[in-house]
Amino acid sequence: MKIDVIGSGSAFSKINNTSSIHIEDNYKNQWLIDCGPTVPRALWQRNIGVNNIQVIYFTHIHPDHSSGLTALVNQWKSFNRTKPLDIFCQIEQQEPLKLLVALATWPETHLCFDIHWHDIDDEFHWQHWHIQTANTQHEMSNRAIRLKVDNQVLFYSGDGRPTEASEALMKGADLAFQECASCEGLPSYSSHGDLPDCLRLLEGSGIKALGIYHCFDAALPSLSKAVDNMPNVFLSHDGWSLDLSKSGVNKGSNSGEY
Repeated sequence: MKIDVIGSGSAFSKINNTSSIHIEDNYKNQWLIDCGPTVPRALWQRNIGVNNIQVIYFTHIHPDHSSGLTALVNQWKSFNRTKPLDIFCQIEQQEPLKLLVALATWPETHLCFDIHWHDIDDEFHWQHWHIQTANTQHEMSNRAIRLKVDNQVLFYSGDGRPTEASEALMKGADLAFQECASCEGLPSYSSHGDLPDCLRLLEGSGIKALGIYHCFDAALPSLSKAVDNMPNVFLSHDGWSLDLSKSGVNKGSNSGEY
């Protein structure tokens, strides 16, 4: 499983793209998780073909996780995408996403490719991928996701503090990404994660590597310093990439390193 961090930033980051990852399996199947406003250009810079991404999964539809859908669909339409697209989202959040798609084609209503809409279940399969989801603690319903693909396990939290259900999805993951807005502890009722809570997740979880992301810009220097000597924790950044089937996760500048 190849993982490419398209964006690692919080909603209004001036430093990083809005949070999103691109996943590719050994058979060239490709997913995009979340699509905020700065994500489409980052994808275009990677020269990903208009037919390559088969699925977009939305953890939730706050603008920093979804508003890029209009630009992305518009580009795919303009460059004559032909393959259908599957979109997984919570059923109650589907209508706003459909409006974003409609804006991409306005004033026309026709797309040159089909979009198939799917509700998010607690557990389902897509091709040979095994997928589980659970709510985090966030001001809008957010579905964290665990993917088992080609015998590797990836967890991605989306937004919000961990819950018992999302923590259960993390267990034993080869790589987990957890939202972490702050280096300091936040109130337990907060909609965002923090470093002390992220470190708690490592205890007895069997997580091999934990990437923290969606951090407030002001917290980045202190977070980077705090995790610098932690072997199993790293601060995610735009362009961080890894082929999970070939190597473990090491800290460094790129290609599975920070």
